[in-house]
Amino acid sequence: MPDKRIGIVGSGIAGLMCGQLLKDAGHSVFLVDKGRRAGGRMSTRNKRPWQWDHGAQYFTVRDQRFAPYIEALNEKGVVSEWFDLFPGQALGKKEARYIGVNGMNVIPKHLSSGLEIHQSMNVEKLDYENATWQLMMESGEVFSCQELVLTPPLPQVVNLLEGSNLLNQIADSKRLASVNYEKGLSLMLVLEKPSQIPMPGCLKLENELVSWIADNSKKDGFSDEYCITVHASPKYADATWNEQNSVVANAMIESIQPLLGSKIVDWHIHRWLYAFAKNPLKTAFYREANMQLTIAGDAFISSRVESAALSGISAAESLIQSFK
Repeated sequence: MPDKRIGIVGSGIAGLMCGQLLKDAGHSVFLVDKGRRAGGRMSTRNKRPWQWDHGAQYFTVRDQRFAPYIEALNEKGVVSEWFDLFPGQALGKKEARYIGVNGMNVIPKHLSSGLEIHQSMNVEKLDYENATWQLMMESGEVFSCQELVLTPPLPQVVNLLEGSNLLNQIADSKRLASVNYEKGLSLMLVLEKPSQIPMPGCLKLENELVSWIADNSKKDGFSDEYCITVHASPKYADATWNEQNSVVANAMIESIQPLLGSKIVDWHIHRWLYAFAKNPLKTAFYREANMQLTIAGDAFISSRVESAALSGISAAESLIQSFK
């Protein structure tokens, strides 16, 4: 087995799954990520005693390759099933929706165990020469590896490669650059009294401003504080991207007032520039073998948590096979 150091950019679920599989196969792996903590959109905001899942709200298990990982996390008390039907949904539509116990970010925390991860590290430029990658950080630090896996949103990957004068060496660069993302906007509310959101504590809405509302106190492991997550519709998030937070929050609150049924104690807004890939590529990952470069993440298959995880798994399995 060749002695190769593998670098992974991004500590979302794709990067974490890829890193764990490569590490378990005996390879030397490190991850770098510009965020303060691992997880990407599997994020939980804490402002004690308040807490919200303000990115991905749940995930499904539709592929049997993903099922063993979730069964193992369930046995360890890391994940649990939240619900299997939305209010009013037909029984034939039953499908288990899973969450992290006490917040979605417990999942990436658990998957980070044993990995060499450098958070708050933004890759400014890449260099590839003599079969070696150099990752230059904004901080001035430099990381080296022989294999590189890039898992951020594809527009960020394309910009990084282009800024490093490497995009022209990618055979299918136009296809990679063709993936577009929807913006996302999360409004986090604290209520004085319980909300009027029906069990299981969430609703998909046909609302011009709001597409989703969830009561975090109805989730396994969360506190009894009345913390509500509201996701703007993609159209409204895009239209109000540069608006003042107070203007956006007031409009969204007014549109869902009957579901709140309580005075608002506090609120916060978080904007997601790359929320969902609108036109994900229909392959599990992208590989440029002659450059020892692999690209994976939520821009592949369907832009769901499960597909991002499977992208990372598939990328790792392909690399492990190529090293034999």
